[in-house]
Amino acid sequence: MSGPQFLHIQSYSRKANKAGQNVQQVLDEAARVPEFSKHVENPEPPNIIYGLTPELVREKHDEMVESGFIEVKLKDGTTARRGIRKDRHTLLTAIASYPLLTKQIVDGSVGRDGYERWIELNMRWLRERFGERLVSVVEHVDEEHPHIHAFILPLDDASCSARYLNPAWASKEDAETLAKDSGLPSKEAVKLGNLAYRARGRELQDQYFNEVGLPAGLTRIGPKRERLSREQWKQRKEQARRDALLLREMSDRVESIGQVEAQLDADADKKALELAEKLKAAEAAVAEAIAAETKAKEVAEMIRARAEVEADTLKQRMRSKLNEQTKRLERQANDLQSARSAFDQEKRKVVRETVLRVASVTARVLIGILTGNVRLDDTQAVLQFDDPKLAHEVERLEIAPFVQKAVVLVSQAWSKLSNLMPEKEINKEREHHAEALKPILRPPSGGMEP
Repeated sequence: MSGPQFLHIQSYSRKANKAGQNVQQVLDEAARVPEFSKHVENPEPPNIIYGLTPELVREKHDEMVESGFIEVKLKDGTTARRGIRKDRHTLLTAIASYPLLTKQIVDGSVGRDGYERWIELNMRWLRERFGERLVSVVEHVDEEHPHIHAFILPLDDASCSARYLNPAWASKEDAETLAKDSGLPSKEAVKLGNLAYRARGRELQDQYFNEVGLPAGLTRIGPKRERLSREQWKQRKEQARRDALLLREMSDRVESIGQVEAQLDADADKKALELAEKLKAAEAAVAEAIAAETKAKEVAEMIRARAEVEADTLKQRMRSKLNEQTKRLERQANDLQSARSAFDQEKRKVVRETVLRVASVTARVLIGILTGNVRLDDTQAVLQFDDPKLAHEVERLEIAPFVQKAVVLVSQAWSKLSNLMPEKEINKEREHHAEALKPILRPPSGGMEP
């Protein structure tokens, strides 16, 4: 069972702050340089999750600062370039800590899967916000709680300002500038800037919770902040764990459905290709008929020319024959056009019926899980059916590989819920979910057997 989330974002300069921290100290502490690791009982080298080692981050940082500059306006109105001052914040860091103890997330432990999921969510969150500026993420597992350090550099900014990479600091600067431009005193502008900083910071923590904390089963804040009892805090953490599990299951279901839809699209494309080939053949037949008609006319002209020197009776007979042949060819052309329309209708009908039948059979499988008529064998690899017709439909439509993952998840979830609820509530839930899936069992427009 996990606990509250922890995320801290801070920028540093080459000059030490009031706490004695600077770029070198922060990177050396991350690299576990002995001088800066005295707070750790048994220091271990960090695990590199992404990008560069702390030592290489330091080199990249120094190269960036060396090539950076600030443009200043001189008294005579000209501009000049100045190097980057040592008190300018040139490195942004983000620290995220996992609430379980380090000994609880070792390989093979119960908490390991949740911790790896948390790492994955953090990496996605960091990449989406900082992109190519994110140059390194390292992991420390030599302290009481496992945690990660992310290092971000303003690589695309000649002024090397890391502070503006912090969304909260950017909001503060914007608020102060707007207040000063509006005529407020500097003191009032600073107050407004600080308010904007705190508000944006809370918003950033909320975003982090929605994208990392909640899917990882963490809580937004700890028990002391809300003055929760031990039992209330235990319930809060358990609810967070269930929410994360449900969110993960929903994500997996969506992915499974997407795969089924992709297969359906592929089948529809295949059928459309077959129909297109038939249509192409029909069009070729029409072209051949037209060519035959043209040739027939030429022959008729030759016959007519020859018949001019013959009797009027023979000329009339040949004209009559030509008219009959022309009508026959026109009828063939009309028949081919009708066939083309029939192909289009067949295409739409096949696609629609395939989708509806797959949806119907999938719904029957899900209902079968709830009623116990569908289950997995002991290996969790083969579906077993009490209903031979349903088994035949699944095999005929070849959808077992696509619904099996959903069946495993739903079966496991239903099994867990069944162990937690009395028989009466289980039957009630079974009837409720079966009723919800009935519209899929018999789609109103097709009238076909599910």
